[in-house]
Amino acid sequence: MLSVSCLLGQAQIEQYGPFVGGNLFLYKSNLYNSQDLHADSVQHYQITPGFGLSFDFGYRYLNGLSIQSGLSYGSSGQHYNGKDSVVGDVVTFSAKTNMSFIKVPLIFSMTTRNDKPVKAFYSVGIFAALNTGFSESFSFDFAHAVNASYTTTITKETYEVKYKNDTAKHAYNLNERPYRSLGWGAILALGASKRMNKKTEGFMQLKMEYQLSSSENTDQMIFTPQAGTADSKHLGYVWGNYAKYMHHNGNYNRPATHPFNLGLTFGIRHFIFDFD
Repeated sequence: MLSVSCLLGQAQIEQYGPFVGGNLFLYKSNLYNSQDLHADSVQHYQITPGFGLSFDFGYRYLNGLSIQSGLSYGSSGQHYNGKDSVVGDVVTFSAKTNMSFIKVPLIFSMTTRNDKPVKAFYSVGIFAALNTGFSESFSFDFAHAVNASYTTTITKETYEVKYKNDTAKHAYNLNERPYRSLGWGAILALGASKRMNKKTEGFMQLKMEYQLSSSENTDQMIFTPQAGTADSKHLGYVWGNYAKYMHHNGNYNRPATHPFNLGLTFGIRHFIFDFD
């Protein structure tokens, strides 16, 4: 936590007391998994943009220390692609994972340069996250007829595979969500703010959000065939073994997956009381 020694010797800030505000967070989104990162050429991480909107409220003390919370909504996900040689064939691969979250943060900030028009601040905090949406699709396109090309689509309740030139249905209902509903993580930020008028300031910051809990559900699930699918109910895994899109070989041991956002926040903060 912030050291008491940081509070000593600080000039008093001219804007203090309770405040409300809002901000826009634009960032590069990642789903970090240690095995996915080191997977072979079939699974390359691609730059995946994300955004978030937040409503904030809190209290700033005369020495520049702020405590704040609020509510934010944002996207999180990862795009992948690649190309690889398989036995007697070449496969081109693409995939997209898209999620949305509502987050409730608790943030501690310290403002410096309190007697200057432009101030600097740094922030640390934690957040609780609720997964409000999920979808995933991935495609394996084989260059030759040795293997059948296919696309898999996953939602929070279903798993469906469509093979090229095959009209047969391969769709299942899942008894669990492929992603965890709840999570928690940490926030780090460094930024600058400028007083706009007597009661308002604008700010910009470089911010990182890292979910410490795993977002994926790696438990075995019950796959129940939908009407028209020629298969029986069975246990299975949604994700691959070790890396996300690998086949299930031997002991299933997929590592944790952590949503990770890094980008810029642009916001405004309005103090409720008047100042001298």
